[in-house]
Amino acid sequence: MQSIGYIATLFVFFACLIGLALVLGRYRDRITQKFVKGPMVMKGMMPLGDGARLCLIECEGVTVLCGVGKNGVGAIQIIEPVKKEFSL
Repeated sequence: MQSIGYIATLFVFFACLIGLALVLGRYRDRITQKFVKGPMVMKGMMPLGDGARLCLIECEGVTVLCGVGKNGVGAIQIIEPVKKEFSL
């Protein structure tokens, strides 16, 4: 009898996980908008070979350079805007 209770508990647990995944999938856009204030735009991408690439991304006015490989994001560098100074 203990095994039936154990199986029922596992069934309820996995049913809750599946329900949560469906709800999060349905409201994904609304949840994302709460965390990211502005649009995220990929400005460019350059392949480096062997599955690695550099991605230039702009989000909320901040430019970010990401190194992406086969195992995911390997490096992130925030690029400061260039200050133009003119002297005559």
